[in-house]
Amino acid sequence: MTTTDETLPLGLYEHLKSASLMSRTIPEGAQWQEEILEKDDYNIPELLTQFFATQLAPALESLKTPADQVELINRMMELLPQDAEEQNDSLLTDDDSNVIQMRELALTDAKTTRPDIPLSDVALMTNTSKDLNLNTEIQKELESADRVDLLCSFLKMSGVNSLSEQLKAIKNRGIPFRIITTTYMGATDRKAIDRLVEEYGAEVKISYQGDSTRLHAKAWLFHRNTGMSTGYVGSSNLSSAALTDGLEWNVRISNPITPGLIRQFEGLFESYWKSGDFTLYTASDQEKQELDTALAKADITGRKSKGLEYDIDSSLLDVHPFPHQVRMLEEMQNARSKGRHRNLAVAATGTGKTVFSALDYKRLCEQYGKKLKLLFIAHRKEILDQARRTFGDVMLKGNFGELLTGGKKPEYNEAVFATVQTLSGAALESYAPDYFDVIIMDECHHIKAASWDKVFNYFEPREFIGLTATPEREDGVNIADKYFDGYVATSIRLWDALEDHLLVPFQYFGIADGTDLRRINVRSGKYDENALENLYTKDEAERRLRIIVEELREKVDNPLRMKALGFCVSVKHAEYMAQKFNEVGIPADFLVGTDSAERRAEVMKNLADETHELTTIFTVDLFNEGVDIPSVDTLLMLRPTQSLTLFLQQLGRGLRRAPLKSVLTVLDFVGHQNKNFMIHSKYRAFARQGTLTEQDVKNPELPAGCHFHLDELTQKQVIKKIRESLRMNQNALIDTAKSYLEDMRRNSTDLDIRPTVIDFINRYGLGLPQIYGRNSKMTLPGITKPVATTWTSLQAASELYPDLVVPFQDNVAVETNKRVKALTHVHDTFRINAYLELLNTDILEQDMTDEQRRHAWMLLFSIWPKAKWDGSSEKFSLNEGLATLRKNRGMLQELESVWNFNAGTDTTSTLPLFEGEGIPLRTHALYSREELFAGLGGQEENFKVPGGVVNGVVPFDPTNTTALLVTLEKSEKHFSPATMYKDYAISTDEFAWDSQSATTPESPTGQLFQHHEERGRRIVLFARQHRENRLGPEPYMCLGTVKYISHEGSKPMHIRWSLDRPMPASMFQIAKIAS
Repeated sequence: MTTTDETLPLGLYEHLKSASLMSRTIPEGAQWQEEILEKDDYNIPELLTQFFATQLAPALESLKTPADQVELINRMMELLPQDAEEQNDSLLTDDDSNVIQMRELALTDAKTTRPDIPLSDVALMTNTSKDLNLNTEIQKELESADRVDLLCSFLKMSGVNSLSEQLKAIKNRGIPFRIITTTYMGATDRKAIDRLVEEYGAEVKISYQGDSTRLHAKAWLFHRNTGMSTGYVGSSNLSSAALTDGLEWNVRISNPITPGLIRQFEGLFESYWKSGDFTLYTASDQEKQELDTALAKADITGRKSKGLEYDIDSSLLDVHPFPHQVRMLEEMQNARSKGRHRNLAVAATGTGKTVFSALDYKRLCEQYGKKLKLLFIAHRKEILDQARRTFGDVMLKGNFGELLTGGKKPEYNEAVFATVQTLSGAALESYAPDYFDVIIMDECHHIKAASWDKVFNYFEPREFIGLTATPEREDGVNIADKYFDGYVATSIRLWDALEDHLLVPFQYFGIADGTDLRRINVRSGKYDENALENLYTKDEAERRLRIIVEELREKVDNPLRMKALGFCVSVKHAEYMAQKFNEVGIPADFLVGTDSAERRAEVMKNLADETHELTTIFTVDLFNEGVDIPSVDTLLMLRPTQSLTLFLQQLGRGLRRAPLKSVLTVLDFVGHQNKNFMIHSKYRAFARQGTLTEQDVKNPELPAGCHFHLDELTQKQVIKKIRESLRMNQNALIDTAKSYLEDMRRNSTDLDIRPTVIDFINRYGLGLPQIYGRNSKMTLPGITKPVATTWTSLQAASELYPDLVVPFQDNVAVETNKRVKALTHVHDTFRINAYLELLNTDILEQDMTDEQRRHAWMLLFSIWPKAKWDGSSEKFSLNEGLATLRKNRGMLQELESVWNFNAGTDTTSTLPLFEGEGIPLRTHALYSREELFAGLGGQEENFKVPGGVVNGVVPFDPTNTTALLVTLEKSEKHFSPATMYKDYAISTDEFAWDSQSATTPESPTGQLFQHHEERGRRIVLFARQHRENRLGPEPYMCLGTVKYISHEGSKPMHIRWSLDRPMPASMFQIAKIAS
């Protein structure tokens, strides 16, 4: 297709719709695709500003004199909505018709050396002969900086020498200089770090994870109090070659031009600085030894280990938890605070289960003020040996604990590491049931076996901790349900482990293999095994094999050097694949459950040996759990599964870190599926928000280094199933509910006991959004007005419970039913008990405490945000509202069921926001806008209602508080640095926040923020990730009271707050900007 000069080319645009654009000619047959931005989209001001700038620049250029240009600007300034004083302050001044640029504010006439690139400009620097020299520009930037931050993967003496004069100068001026670096590849010169600390007064933090590629960044930030901050981001480390003549590219950024990037830099650097991943280096003798050892260990050349005169016993260095382990420790403590002392922790292989359990044990000892008697149980001596070393590292004791195995008996019995085989025999009754204070059972998914069950039921410790990667077994037994009251105290998500670099990243490919499974029967979610075996070893075997080998050659660097596991449908299939691989020249073997221990050990040893020719082991279920070969770098998924548990178990076999292993390649061969096979189910592993969507398979949000791709045919099948599951036909939902209720009634001896919504969703593997997250309506027998879908209305529609239909004859009940979903987030027992007391008693307002009254309005505003019945212009009273709610017993039972379910799975610990003041809110609890409004007394000011509350700053004078309501991800659709780094957590107890755009430090609101403590005003921070979730508006977490630390800028003010109670680790993972 050809275009003329006047015709717009086909392609992507981000232009606002304007008359001039729409008048342009477009190619024949083409059409514009429009996106209507939501009215509260945070990107709109930025887009409008960009559009206006494109129109303003040519208009100014067309004017003849600077005076005319200034006059035009001032005329436009007068149109801006601001008060007269602000308007006059904002106008440009001219002097003899000249435009004046103010260059410096100083106490002397001496001029500070300026960078050659203007402070308000950006540039690309390449160190070519015609370009500016990066080293020279850095020297000039240092002269005018008020604070300097450097992020650099390694530091060299040559780089320090090239900046020595300027570094001396900033030390003499008292300029803070912070550096974050690493021991990666052993490339840093320890002497360079020593000089920076000792001679130039720099604060240096170091990552000692020398085998990790986590930090590659090279960047400088020159902060200036004038707002003219600048930065450099690129490829240059601190070395002479990189700064002067190396082929390095660096981008200069500037606060006036790229404020979003400067804010992003500041936020990320601050997050790194506050994290536990980097250790402060003060150049003490011990730190110098530790650094030399770490550099020598990471040195790929081996030169730094020569002449090393000392070594450090790394086993006695303090063990610090990773961020995900901090969260797990918190959640385990929260479980105990709720009276749970037999707890299950679920964590994937390779994510530090044993380290977590050791840290948990250490904290228990600290809480009790003594060394607690410990029993650690596993099924193999090798696991016990590793566990003893880990506990010794954590407890700072090199020879920690004693073994109880077939050949060893403990002498002191203070910390015993026992095999279950030995312990379940005669040794068991040598201990009193309550002898041990803490018992940790590793790999406790084996607990259903007789020996494990015997040990579990014999002992009565203060604390029992079960550790497993796989709580759900293939035989259908879930140990959480059977042994831990259905409660998982804490778990680590796959995403957390990948983002913390505990596992290697993966590249997943879903590949259509040409097989047709549509005629194979599916029973209980599984294909007929014999039919699959025939298909994969006879009917379509050769064609499928060719595809497998072709995909291997295309996607694996060298199949003859890979270390792979292939998961097959049967023993015969595993044997067949091994034979065929050998025939095509790819050395392979197979292992099955009937193989001897000797053969199994030999084959596994061969695969683990990098020098052995064996590339692949084909198996059926042997490697699903419990058996690890860390060097495995390729997985071949050769059997269909819809089990998320099985999929994750198989994926976990390859995610373990190993030397020289940088990525796991997963090839999943997918046939044309039977319509009854839920092909999409396993892909929930890639869903960030728990519910799988099209976006998760088309463009998933993955941890750094990971890749996910489905070929066209496979993607179509998966998306079709996702669409079917997300929009479960309303009639199908009603029919499913009716069938379930009829079945339950037939099998019940007490017809008065009715199944709850939780019983229903657990039976069919649904979630609350699939009941309450739909906007669809349904009709009930004898009711003319359509009603919202809830469990009560689904039961009423079944015609089994006529009493549930009656309340829907009242329009108020119909309106009430529609708002049930607004209370499905309630999770803390304190609020649940308060709500249930109000709903299940006849208490009146005049008999309530302040706390009860506010709880009542929290409940009522959740159902009726305007405090009015549908169609009424009059607000109802508190007593009228409660009386109406109490009538609908079916809805109350439904809410109680949901609330108790939430409380039973809740892993947070809530505390009163204010003690003894009648304010019912609690820190770390989730609240809707309506609840927080009422909880802080909003309705007590002339009977206000929460409808006007939006994100921002909300004063509540009755309780002397001001609430800050923060939505962390401002734009749901687009990545935008301008909005992404406005509000974020710097650490668990520090938060960066932007005021409203009109707030200045001198304004009444700005003054309140800065002086709230002396004025006695409490500032309370509420935060949420998104505006909406699948149930409607996302609730806020109450992060508690905050105190002012500092601020920068104006309109808006960039304020740093200190949290009085650290936020939960789970919220910090969401609110921080550094992964």
